[in-house]
Amino acid sequence: MIDWLVNKIFWWTPLRNALLAEATFYNSLTRIMNDPESMKTASAMWDEGDGWRGWAIEGGKYYFNDIPEHDMIDLMQSLDEMHGQKSL
Repeated sequence: MIDWLVNKIFWWTPLRNALLAEATFYNSLTRIMNDPESMKTASAMWDEGDGWRGWAIEGGKYYFNDIPEHDMIDLMQSLDEMHGQKSL
């Protein structure tokens, strides 16, 4: 019964491609998270339609910019400025 279900799911090409892409994504995240050197610096950026937002981890500190920026370069500069500021 399980073999039949797996064959039916993987028979549909778009679903098979999506499942394999998701598995590859999670494998790469696991590899990064298990590598201490990779975990020293991380970042993510995305466009929500009204502007770019993002977060970064540098030197053990977490920086998050929820203010919509015009483009990705502005976001990167904003995160870099946050990193350069002294803590209170």
